[in-house]
Amino acid sequence: MSLEQPPPERRASDNDRERAASVVQEAHSDGRLDFQELDERLTQIYSAKTELELRTATADLVPLPHGSNSVEMVIRGRHSAQKREGAWQVPERVVAVGEHSSIRLDFTDAVIPWREVHVDARIKHSSIVMIVPPGWSINIDDIDMVHGTAANKAGAPAPGGVRLRVTGEARHGSIVVRHPRKRHWWWPWYRK
Repeated sequence: MSLEQPPPERRASDNDRERAASVVQEAHSDGRLDFQELDERLTQIYSAKTELELRTATADLVPLPHGSNSVEMVIRGRHSAQKREGAWQVPERVVAVGEHSSIRLDFTDAVIPWREVHVDARIKHSSIVMIVPPGWSINIDDIDMVHGTAANKAGAPAPGGVRLRVTGEARHGSIVVRHPRKRHWWWPWYRK
């Protein structure tokens, strides 16, 4: 018999609360919330102690995509560095093509309306780093490796988490999926 306790819910930071408040305010400006609902949600957000409480307050308010209803995004890099980070709209399928490049996909603050995200990685002498929040399910088993490496450094999946499926080919390159790095007070050059 195991007496293992579930991990404690992560505490919400001021930045987390501000991001959640901006989602609620955008929903109000789009006409999806009236003034009373806006006031209730903002009160709930600014009194939230954990990230779970923030997700609960914004779960039905995924921002509407502006301009495109595309379910596929193509990211190309040739002798360059490509990044997607912050509150970017994640399509259902991302095609990442890199030649002598680095590609970084940060999903921690991204808006993801899908239960599964498929990343098709086609790299040659390149690297792809995917940063995922805790609880995601990762599958990197369908990558063809030619003098390359693929590593899943993310923790165990949680029920109901997003599933990330990575396929494609890595020729003389590396594919890494990991969680954000911990911030240390003594290290001034923090980077996820």
